Amino acid sequence: MAIVRIATTEVQVGETVYLFNSAMDADRFQACAATVDVSHCEQAHPPFAKRAAMGSTAVNFTDEATPAEDGGVYFKAIVEGKPVRCQVSLDALETHFQTGEGMRPLDAYQLGRQRIHAVAEQMLRKRPGEQVLIRASDIGGV
Repeated sequence: MAIVRIATTEVQVGETVYLFNSAMDADRFQACAATVDVSHCEQAHPPFAKRAAMGSTAVNFTDEATPAEDGGVYFKAIVEGKPVRCQVSLDALETHFQTGEGMRPLDAYQLGRQRIHAVAEQMLRKRPGEQVLIRASDIGGV
């Protein structure tokens, strides 16, 4: 079964993409999957999420993030080489990533960036090239 590192924190094994909290976690899972059964690796190095691989649409994210007018955060995805504007709402940031009072939205975005990007990627794969708005209810299922 093919093992492909598709992002710093994402490893694809066959038709499944595994998402990890850090590159180190992804490294450990990838090394494990290269030597033993993937189900063992899922237990030994659990991902925070997994999803079905969806075609070959290339989705990457830039490091740039800016405040949005509604208090949320804008960030940019690159889909098949073209920039796509994405936004995570203030409500989503407060509901899922605010760990203390007074945390700035940009800090909350950085804290939840991997989960936010995973949700954005799912949305972009369903509708490539369309702008993304992530609400609190969109994050709950990841």
